[in-house]
Amino acid sequence: MQRIAVIGCGGAGKTTLANELGRRLDLPVLHIDGHYWQQRPDGEQVESTPEQWRAIHAEMIAGERWVIDGMKLGVLPARLEAADTIVFLDLPRWRCLWGVLCRRLCYRGQIRPDIGVYDRINAEFVRWIWLFGRTARPRILDLLSECSCDVVVCTSRREVRSFLQSLARLHARLAA
Repeated sequence: MQRIAVIGCGGAGKTTLANELGRRLDLPVLHIDGHYWQQRPDGEQVESTPEQWRAIHAEMIAGERWVIDGMKLGVLPARLEAADTIVFLDLPRWRCLWGVLCRRLCYRGQIRPDIGVYDRINAEFVRWIWLFGRTARPRILDLLSECSCDVVVCTSRREVRSFLQSLARLHARLAA
């Protein structure tokens, strides 16, 4: 596992899992949001243009080793093709909304130190989470069905913990 794409709905825990995978596997962690949002000289953060974003994303996935967390469906096929492992956090929307609420309580609209962007929660984002199962999820499942790499689908926080424990056991066997 040298190139891991962690994908899923907002609030599913992608960043937390990516950070943990990076720590456990000694891989650099790249956060989509941290690269997608550009900072102006006045400190305001603005979205990349589509052209900028495609170039930035291409550079991100060109690396030899990485864990990348985030979505951005327009460039997702290229990331999935570059990955050797994909972890899809396919959690229920209520769990994702709870994750967003917890994140809001933690960061309160400030810059998130782990990714360097503002904690952005607005009606559009909540709507995206609410509709994720009907809009983005079918496209993701189609893309995953075409992947030749390892695909891990976690549908609960318990399954995420189990996946991390299986990595620990594998690492212990390889070290022995």
